[in-house]
Amino acid sequence: MKDLLPLETERLYFRRFTEADLEEMHSYQSREDYAQHAWRGPRSWEHSYRVIAEHRGPRAFVGDGDSVRYAFSPKGGNGELYGEIVLTLVDAESKQIEMGWVVNPAHTGQGLASEAATAAIRAVFERLDAHRVFARLDSLNVSSAKVCERLGMRLEAELKESHWQLGEWRDELIYAILSHEMPSDPDN
Repeated sequence: MKDLLPLETERLYFRRFTEADLEEMHSYQSREDYAQHAWRGPRSWEHSYRVIAEHRGPRAFVGDGDSVRYAFSPKGGNGELYGEIVLTLVDAESKQIEMGWVVNPAHTGQGLASEAATAAIRAVFERLDAHRVFARLDSLNVSSAKVCERLGMRLEAELKESHWQLGEWRDELIYAILSHEMPSDPDN
């Protein structure tokens, strides 16, 4: 079984979810404004509970479709849930991983998404030997597109009217980066 933990940045540490995260996670996962960019409607309490239950311990990450979700919190803090990183092994043979993230709206605008996503990308390239990491975004998700660009990901595709969401056809953006394109770590 492959795992990215332990993993930390200057301000954050990644961890498994605990039952104590349920209320905080549900507070943003159930928001309409968050859901509009997450390919779905607001999540129910039961869904948030199930996600936390499924991601409290180690999970398989070796075959197509395997998915892991890590919480990230302030380093040296009280374990407050700042957000989450989701990784899906889309194609094990060609070593391609889809990555997604969310930052609790109470903590947006501080560069946390970029910091967490950079650490996660570095870890999947270095520890999991990934070849390509990509992110799929609703084209209206301007904040996540900016994160992708800050990470050095390139826009590979814009799929016109690729999904029906919230009563309208929406476009999808696909950003990606290859392992040899990842900028060197400035701390090394």
